[in-house]
Amino acid sequence: MLVDVYLSELRKIRSDRTVEFKSFALSYLDELKPLGRAELFELYGKMREKVSHATAIAYLSEIKRFYRWLRERGYSFEFSESAFREIKAKKELKGKIRKYFTEEEVSTILNYIRTKPMPPIYYVFTVFLLCSGLRLGEALSLKRGDIQQRKIITKDGTVKTLYVVKVKGKFSKEREVPLYFWEEDYKKVWENFLAQANSEDLWLYKLQYPKSCKVLKLSRRSVLVAYYNMEKALGFPINAHRFRYTYATWLAMKGIPINVLKEILGHSNVRTTLEIYTQAQMEKVWDVFAV
Repeated sequence: MLVDVYLSELRKIRSDRTVEFKSFALSYLDELKPLGRAELFELYGKMREKVSHATAIAYLSEIKRFYRWLRERGYSFEFSESAFREIKAKKELKGKIRKYFTEEEVSTILNYIRTKPMPPIYYVFTVFLLCSGLRLGEALSLKRGDIQQRKIITKDGTVKTLYVVKVKGKFSKEREVPLYFWEEDYKKVWENFLAQANSEDLWLYKLQYPKSCKVLKLSRRSVLVAYYNMEKALGFPINAHRFRYTYATWLAMKGIPINVLKEILGHSNVRTTLEIYTQAQMEKVWDVFAV
């Protein structure tokens, strides 16, 4: 209840996106209790099962702010500042978790969406993120006219279809992103979706009720909540950016040059692309040495 009051106050002065992040951070609190050294390290360990060190520290910082808000209102819940500083300072705690999905995880996610009472649009949108590598905001802002279908002729003379997405990314920089369908079924899902998309708004969908029909549109919040609920149900980290990282890593594993991958992803700094590329190449190295 106090968390709800806290977030309600923040909504009056902070953006929806900021409040969403704070809400996700505070969701790690199963109950309001003193967070001494042992409790804080336990909470940190719980976070590190799903997120990186940097993200866990960001979440703990939000919880720290919440506890300060509680103290200002007369509630006496301990938050160990010394333990928090210790967690931030320990170098060995900064190991990285795998940022991309495995094929098995992707299959698990899609099967979950397919078998649960969720609107089919979430299945299509998830496939699209995996096949486009777009940022969540980029994907949600697309219009029907941003999707182009092109014909290309391969070296052996075969005519194939290529889907290209015109994207306006960070700092209004425009780029063209090719869709890569990792499975043939993904292409069928996408083409069936486009064939039925009658509106310029790409992500509209209908909820059918016994006596009525409601037209809705995917929003940032609805997608974040859907993936958050999936994460809790399936037990591994699920977020929109992880689909982007998966797209990038899988393309890097196929040998797409770094400079090309950088342009496709819309990275402003090649070092970001290089980090993805290096991890992908290391995966291939482990395959070579594995016996």
